Amino acid sequence: MKKVTLKIASGYDSENITLRDEISIGRTPLADVVLEDPGLSRVNTTIFRDGSDILIVDEGSTNGTFINGERVGSSPKILFDGDVITCGTETEIRVDIGEKSVFDDEIIEAEPRRRKPKKPVKSSNITPTVKHYTPDIEIDQEEKPIILWVAAGSTALILFLAIIGVVVVSYFEGNGGKEIAKDGQKPIGNRNVAIPIFVIDPLGGQKQEELDELIQYWEVQEKEIKVEDMQEIKTDTSSTTPETKETGLNLNVSLNFWQEQYNRSRENYYGAEFAGLIKPRALCCGVPKQTAKIREMQQEGYKLPMDFADLARKRMAGELIELPMATDYWVLDVGGSSNEKPFTSFEFKTGSTTAPPGSNDYNTLAQLAANFSGTRYDMNNPKHRRQMKIRLLRMFHPRALPILQRLSKAYHAKFDRPLRITSLSRSMEYQIGLNKINPNSFKVRGAGALPPHTSGCAFDLSRKFQNKDEQNFMANMLVEMENEKILDGLREGNANACFHVFIYDDGQPPAGFNAKNFIDSVTPKSYWLAVLRY
Repeated sequence: MKKVTLKIASGYDSENITLRDEISIGRTPLADVVLEDPGLSRVNTTIFRDGSDILIVDEGSTNGTFINGERVGSSPKILFDGDVITCGTETEIRVDIGEKSVFDDEIIEAEPRRRKPKKPVKSSNITPTVKHYTPDIEIDQEEKPIILWVAAGSTALILFLAIIGVVVVSYFEGNGGKEIAKDGQKPIGNRNVAIPIFVIDPLGGQKQEELDELIQYWEVQEKEIKVEDMQEIKTDTSSTTPETKETGLNLNVSLNFWQEQYNRSRENYYGAEFAGLIKPRALCCGVPKQTAKIREMQQEGYKLPMDFADLARKRMAGELIELPMATDYWVLDVGGSSNEKPFTSFEFKTGSTTAPPGSNDYNTLAQLAANFSGTRYDMNNPKHRRQMKIRLLRMFHPRALPILQRLSKAYHAKFDRPLRITSLSRSMEYQIGLNKINPNSFKVRGAGALPPHTSGCAFDLSRKFQNKDEQNFMANMLVEMENEKILDGLREGNANACFHVFIYDDGQPPAGFNAKNFIDSVTPKSYWLAVLRY
């Protein structure tokens, strides 16, 4: 029997797997191969042998399974050498069917798999004994009637219990499925209403994999920016700006240099094995520590930016500084989801409304446009508006700069390529806008929400295209700096695979928050209690 190798690449992971019998792929431990791809279903796809054929079947996944771009239906499809399978958001599997496998002799007695009906056994005076290929047991043909009777009985019992369940539910949920309040007056709610996918009640007793899934999706992925989206900055380096005065940063970067650094940060390093990839406990468990710090900042007078006008105010006040779009040590992949539309004002009560000329928000943006660190923009020019938005998204807290420089210079010295930064500061309005393009992300649902990037203290360093050694190096550096109590780090998975870094605006962790005790106490139930508490 021919050897079949599945070459799997998903996000930052890559591995080669030899197909022996059957293998399933998904995003939870229910699958044989678990991948950090948010577009995969719990068990998404199964690949299996059927005699000399190699077949694939989609397990009813939400986003489907495709062979060379053609969607696989509910029936198994035969795979051939060189086929490319895609599924989820970013998973690609290449099929390599080679020569005779070294384990041929182990399965020469194997019958066709269960996914195809078995051929009828010809009658004979001798009752054949056919051994099924299973790892631990053997089943004689003569035992099949007993097994069938047991299966039939089990099915009948399940149906009986299901009928009882329906009767009981109907009894307690009369009045069209509405639950009656204790006083017998008005209905509490209708339980027949369909629940949308990915809507999870934090205290609803979900399975561990559902909680893990929700925890890793609190972050939102931007669209990747392209060179044609940007313009070179012609800044007067002699002018006094927060960047030149305090940091010496030079914002004048050519698009050619940005493209070169961007390409280097995305070189495909999938060749390395990912066995031994570390996931430090210190880089887990969500953002309660960060939201505790943001609340401290608010108590001391910090105002979360609601819109681009608020970001402009923070820039002109020197609260936030702009980063060059590329240096020897980093390259920015930020602002790809911005647009050319007129600037808007945002409040939770009214939502987004166009900022009319003469309004406070419009005047603030017009003041910045007249002298954006030596560059002048026209507020009536759509392309200029987008450039302003992109630059306002390139900002973060001045105290974050030395931390970024320490990380990026160490990484560059070790691996001779730049870190790719995928997120810096955001307004609440921009964060909500990103919610609309990422259905799996943590939603901003009210004025009490505290997305870390609205603090100006957070930035994301992409893990995509980093091999095992690079990721382990960065993880160890972040743990070391977290132990120094200068930042809080997270290792995020899914499509936005990154190291999320949150620095402390005053150089101090949140008072009264014991990170070690929090991490040690995390369980599926206590996690959400801690999140709600902090």
